[in-house]
Amino acid sequence: PPQFHFLTATDPSQFKDENAKRSVRSQAMIQYRYKADQQKRKGKDAVAPAAVAEEEEVVQGPATAAERVTPVLASEQPYQGRDIALMNQVLDEYQEQDHLYSSTSAAWLGTNPEPGQEYVAPLTYGHSSSHALTYPSRYHQAMALVPLNGAAEQVVDYEESDEYEEKQMRILVAQLARSARIGDGVDPFVVVPQFESPELSALYLVRKCNRAFVTQSTMIKWLPLMLMHPHVLLSSTILASTWLDMHAGCSGDSKRTVLVKSETIGWINERLRSPETQYEDFTLMVILHLLAGEMWSCNEKTLRIHESGVARLIVQRGGMHNLGGDGAMAEVSASISFHCDIFCEATPLPLFHNWQPTKYGPIGSATAIPESPVFCPRNEFFTLIQDPKCSQFTYELLSDMRDLTDAFIAAHEGHDVVQDVDTDDVVPPLGPSLLHFELKAAEIKTRLASLPSAYTPGLPVTNDWVYEACRLASIIYASAIMLRLPFSVAAEPGRSPILLEAASQTNSAAGGHLLSTRLTEALYEVLEKTNMNDVWGPMSGVLYWVAQVGSASSRTPASVDMSQPPRTRGEAYTTWVRRCLIMFATRAMILLIFHHPLPIIYGQKRLLRVQELIGSGDARRLLS
Repeated sequence: PPQFHFLTATDPSQFKDENAKRSVRSQAMIQYRYKADQQKRKGKDAVAPAAVAEEEEVVQGPATAAERVTPVLASEQPYQGRDIALMNQVLDEYQEQDHLYSSTSAAWLGTNPEPGQEYVAPLTYGHSSSHALTYPSRYHQAMALVPLNGAAEQVVDYEESDEYEEKQMRILVAQLARSARIGDGVDPFVVVPQFESPELSALYLVRKCNRAFVTQSTMIKWLPLMLMHPHVLLSSTILASTWLDMHAGCSGDSKRTVLVKSETIGWINERLRSPETQYEDFTLMVILHLLAGEMWSCNEKTLRIHESGVARLIVQRGGMHNLGGDGAMAEVSASISFHCDIFCEATPLPLFHNWQPTKYGPIGSATAIPESPVFCPRNEFFTLIQDPKCSQFTYELLSDMRDLTDAFIAAHEGHDVVQDVDTDDVVPPLGPSLLHFELKAAEIKTRLASLPSAYTPGLPVTNDWVYEACRLASIIYASAIMLRLPFSVAAEPGRSPILLEAASQTNSAAGGHLLSTRLTEALYEVLEKTNMNDVWGPMSGVLYWVAQVGSASSRTPASVDMSQPPRTRGEAYTTWVRRCLIMFATRAMILLIFHHPLPIIYGQKRLLRVQELIGSGDARRLLS
């Protein structure tokens, strides 16, 4: 039953602030609906699990009971956070605003309070002296090559604002009105197709989807296909529903998300049973939307089922080159699959691994592209260097990660098998490229270990959270490469040779903070300090890389096996961090893929190659 919730203040005016008002409204609603919620839970029909199992049979063939997908949420959890109204009921648009938080960290703390403890910022770690920031002059050399009068270009044609949301909605409604298959008129309540469930507001979810995930390029490349059938447009709102779940503190699917998924799976089954619709592009699009919507749950078994269903459908269509949308269908299908494989640390399906995208031609230094350590087709990061958020120290750090990636892949070109370094009885002689990599890695390790934290006061990088996020992601990334271990293993406390070296250099207790903390949790907390509303603007490619490294490294037994609910608040937090990092990466990918499909896909393939090479504990057969 709901517990008493006390508000304390040192000044009467504090009772009027927004947090206090939200807390009062939330507690009142919880108390008011408690008895009704209890009744609903007792009689809750497990529609969604049955629907998922049904789709598995249609896409993959009959399955035994043990192979059927289980629901992401267990009915009884050993660890129970604060009761969240959205998990048990669908609120209207205005009621829901009282349950949404401004950030995911606030959502976690608001729904998982720990009595007697408040959030404490991490200790400073790393060097605290300014001489540690001495870097080569690569930044200045690159800056000298930037065109002085180059026209400013946007990497992502998107902004997070009320005005942008209204503009996108007007475009959508106008196109819907002209679509004979959906209806006519100018009233969005009439034009926008509706869900079967009266509890679902299609208009609200479409608006939220437009605001969080839709760019101008999306409207050009994807929207015309979405308007061809109501199923496609409505299924796209799954992602928006899970986005709202995250901001409400729901560690899993809310009732609204369960309802949207249930209807979507019903449409998929209906389309797959019909000879006229089973191979249509629209059927594939609905499955892709479901796959993207399942990423918040991060149930790897469910994700693989949908990913395999996508691949099987494409094969039945005759391959990637037979998909429609002027290449958009193939690009989005491959990108979503690669994206999923990266954060699941999984081997890509043969269909996508063997697919070769269009060659990415030479581009001028003034063209804005989503650069990152895994995608830099020019000699320097000409887009990043023009962004004020990318300091000299961030630029040099990212350049080191790019050079490390290049040297590592070049050193293992043509290798099919990577052995764990601890199990090799005979160490083969180093070739020129491998020797170059070892020397390069040693240099980068020393530089990375000497970098201070943004938490350290009185330095040029103090409170530079973009720099700090890049530094933490680089520690995970470089440690995995140097140890030849998966990201998820390299992020474990005490694993990183870079942090061990940093601690030995500084000989400080502060340096030991990250040695006893899972790096992904520190990375998540730093990302929350950055402004991700615009996905870092010109640095959006870097945010995608940072979030993907983080989401892959956040895999733990507690966050992978969704059939077992978390036993402690710590396990629940580990799962929450992974879900949020996956959502951050997913949003960046979706906002970039329609404007920059080839840069995203080539970057994904390169990151997958790194993951293949670092392998696992035993010898691992690679795909190349």
